[in-house]
Amino acid sequence: MLHPELTVGPGGGISLAQITAQPQITAQPQITAQPQIIDPPQYSVAWLILAALCLLVIIALVTAVLRITRMIEKRAAYRGRPSEVEALKAEFLRAVNDIADRHDAGDLAAREGHHELTGVMRRFVRRTTGHDVTSQDVRTLVADPRTREVGRLIADLYEPDFALSSDRALEDSVQRAREVIRTWS
Repeated sequence: MLHPELTVGPGGGISLAQITAQPQITAQPQITAQPQIIDPPQYSVAWLILAALCLLVIIALVTAVLRITRMIEKRAAYRGRPSEVEALKAEFLRAVNDIADRHDAGDLAAREGHHELTGVMRRFVRRTTGHDVTSQDVRTLVADPRTREVGRLIADLYEPDFALSSDRALEDSVQRAREVIRTWS
């Protein structure tokens, strides 16, 4: 039995249009409603926690990098500082240079310059070794291996230091004192 809407054609067959045709359904007109505003979907709390953790990690990394670089710079600065002995050498080289400058300016005679140079060298030994050699004789200074070079210099300074006139130039004594201070260990 054929579907009531299908008809047999003149050749006795059903047409293709009849087979593929869909039944017509008529819809009832809908009543149009007022447009609604739909809230966006809510984010999970996990995203806020993840964002806060990322922010904390970034802050921690920046802080760590700054501290590490600061420590490296401090170490480099301390490495560049002169040691205590080097600072003392520089201080006494300035004192010897001051004697030479005052002599060159004519403010200091050679004899007084030699006398001051002897005092500077004795104070240098006292500050670097801790032994008070301001009143020790030259033989004691020369006998000690640590003060041997200073003792020889002071022995050479005695003649121009105490003589009424000397042919030894203060410039030579100053140069020798500089060498003794520079080579001190």
